[in-house]
This record gives sequence, C-alpha cells and structure tokens, in this order.
Amino acid sequence: MTTSTRAVAIALLVDFMIGAAKVVAFLLTGSTAVMAEALHSAADITNQGLLVVGISRSKRGPDSQHPYGFGRARYIWALLSATGVLFVGSGVSVVRGAQQLWAPEPLSHVRAGLVILLVSLGAEGVSLAFGASAVRASARQSGQSIWRYIRSGPDPMGVAVVLEDSSAVIGVVVAMLGLGLTVLTGNPAWDGAGSITIGLLLGLSAIFLINRNRRFLLGRTPPTESVARMVSVLEQSPVVARVKDVKVSQLGADAVRFKAEVTFDGRELARALLAETNLRTTWAALESPEDLERLLVEFGAKVTDAIGEEIDRLEEKLTDAVPEAQHVDLEPD
Repeated sequence: MTTSTRAVAIALLVDFMIGAAKVVAFLLTGSTAVMAEALHSAADITNQGLLVVGISRSKRGPDSQHPYGFGRARYIWALLSATGVLFVGSGVSVVRGAQQLWAPEPLSHVRAGLVILLVSLGAEGVSLAFGASAVRASARQSGQSIWRYIRSGPDPMGVAVVLEDSSAVIGVVVAMLGLGLTVLTGNPAWDGAGSITIGLLLGLSAIFLINRNRRFLLGRTPPTESVARMVSVLEQSPVVARVKDVKVSQLGADAVRFKAEVTFDGRELARALLAETNLRTTWAALESPEDLERLLVEFGAKVTDAIGEEIDRLEEKLTDAVPEAQHVDLEPD
C-alpha cells in the first residue's frame, strides 16, 4: 500500500466515525454550523470512496484502446471528488447558513455539541497528520518542497486528503466558534455565520482541486527540474550532438511520457564502428571498385543499425535513471 493509498484509507475510516458523531451533535443542537460539518463529513466519505476507485482504476495496465495505461484515471476521480465537495459540502452549507442568518432559530444542548466537535477535531487532526506525512514523503521523492508539491505534484490523492482534512479541521474550529459565540451573545445568527464560513472554505479548497486536476487531465508537463534531468541523460551520450523538440506530459502519479528529437554525431558513430574494424585487412582485401562499393554499402548498413541500437540504449538508460519516464519515444533527426 502506497503512502497516498494509506492516507486515503485512514481519512475514510476517520470520516465514517466523526461523520456519525457530527450527525448526533446536529440532532442535539439544531446548529446549522454543525449541520455544515456533518455534510462536510458526508461529502468527504463519498469523496474518499471516489479516490479509492481512482487509485484502483489508475493501476490497470495498458490495452489496445489505451496504449499508455489508465494513470490519468486518478485525476478524473479526484476531479469528481472535488466537484462533490463544491456542490454538496459548500453549496448546502452556504444556503442553510444564510437561512439561519436571515431567520435565526434557537439552539439546544450546545455544550454537548461542543464536546462532540472537540472530539471530532482530534480525529480530524490525526487524519490530517497522516495525509501530510504522505504528501511530505511524495514531495521528498520528487525533489520538491511540500508547498510546491501541493500546487503541482503529480499525485492528486494525498493532496486531496490534506486539503479536505485541513478544511475539516478549520471547519470544526469555526463551528465551535459559532456555537460558542451563540452561547455568549444569545444570538443564534452567529451559528449561521459559522455555516457560511465553512461553506466558503469548502468551496475555495474544491475550486483549487478542480483546477489542479484539470491541468493534469490536459497533459501538464512535469516540473522543469524533472524535464531537465531527463534531457541531461541524453546529452551525456558522446554520440548525441543535440536534443530538441522535447515534449513531456504527465500520464499519472508516477508515469510520464518523454518524446524528443535527437541529432546524432555521425563522426562519433563512425569512429565507434571503425574502432571495431581492422582497416588494414579490410583495405588490403579490396581488389576492384565493386569491392569498395560493397564495403561502403555494408558500412552504411552498420551505421543505420548503430543508430537503432543507440536509441534503444538511450531509452533504456533514461528509464533506469528516471523511473517515472515509463514511455520514451526518441526520434533521430
């Protein structure tokens, strides 16, 4: 089980437990802010399920209709997950909060609700810690800072968990503030304000995730340093004179497609071939122009074969040096 998969599984388990607790708190208090948090947990449970489906689908191997596999399935299901947060968690919370703000309804059993929310805060914090640990490990593997990985890292699963859990932690705190201010002031409108704040928070995180996954579905290029590392592998070859028209696109959390046109140094190739040939013996064996012509034709065939072998060698070397470059297409220029 990968770190991202483990983070999703833990988040799903936590959401089931605290979702039930928040429903109880809502039934006790009638608080719209607590209802927003219950909806938040319900949306998170659905979303974590979608992320599990995305992880499973993305692991399918390539077939005749999908030669590059199903790695981008993660971005599709993560996009659906974020959409659920936006329309269910955010939309309902804002609407219900506005109703409470416009026509405040009195609350009951507020202290019991605060206790339940406090327990939920601890559980959400545990889930956030596991998610942050998974993202930190993935960021370290890709050589990026955790903040840059959250913005542009290729694995949407761990990032989705971290953002959703961060929103959940802040949301629980806002719900507790709404209940607390309601108790202190006697005005339940504070509860509605808390629900609206939670809804807007969910909406912002959902929009961020939607835009992030949209970019990867469009075939976004990996970070510049990753592309430079792949190009440097080719440029280190003595027979490569130039690398141009480089195109790299993210195919999944741990797979990219690398395509480039390679200009080979014909002189270096020729020297390598001649080093394997005894020129004195070969030259002495020439007795006619036809023999010279045959020798040149054979040498031309060897050059062509050498280019093909060099391309195979470079593709294998690139895949070994950069494991995420699982699909390499080199074209001799």
